[in-house]
Amino acid sequence: MSRNGRGPGRPELADPPVVVQVKLRLYLGLDDDLIAWFDAIPTGLRSALVKAALRTGAGSVSLADLPDEDEMVAALDELMEEW
Repeated sequence: MSRNGRGPGRPELADPPVVVQVKLRLYLGLDDDLIAWFDAIPTGLRSALVKAALRTGAGSVSLADLPDEDEMVAALDELMEEW
């Protein structure tokens, strides 16, 4: 029975969900692959596909594996010089 008691629906959960909001800025030319991926997701499945993507690889990235801030700034400076 649905939460409003008027028919089938999702079953009541024992615990409330944890809501995580993420806002991405994707740029044409730089993020075309991600833009196409999001555009191809059917209505209502975005959350499920993002969770699946995180579980298959992106979720295994550790902050300890990322370069430190000085290395990232140096890499960005070098990249900008090439432009």
